Amino acid sequence: MSTPDWFRELLEVSDVLAAEDRARIAAWQGGSGADSDEPPAEEAEDDVPPLTVRLGDLGTVTAERSAELTPEQTRQVFRILEEVMTSGSEYDGTAVATGFFEALLNAWDNGFDLRAVWDDVGPESRAYCLAWNKFGDVESPDWMR
Repeated sequence: MSTPDWFRELLEVSDVLAAEDRARIAAWQGGSGADSDEPPAEEAEDDVPPLTVRLGDLGTVTAERSAELTPEQTRQVFRILEEVMTSGSEYDGTAVATGFFEALLNAWDNGFDLRAVWDDVGPESRAYCLAWNKFGDVESPDWMR
């Protein structure tokens, strides 16, 4: 399956995100990923991790390296993801929810300051996070509601 245009746009927001994605693809393909600044070749598009996995990796790196993203980059990331959640295909929206946002919530469980970026998270994305917390029997703090 080819990489969606919106995912490419997401990677263009930050070198941090793009480098992480390249490294994960290289590892998936059996390489180190450290030598290349290039996105995967078109002919290799079918040899990349599933979209949900790639988004999970980006959710994790967004939390782990949030200080390396400018406030504008953070807003752009969440704007793109919200657009996919509200207007994207069911497949893409599900990948964003179960990949990126579940990884972000997991990072929050492990100490990431989700509150610092919560204002940038769109309404559909917030609703998913709150529903996921409820499903997992995690009490959402007042600032999430």
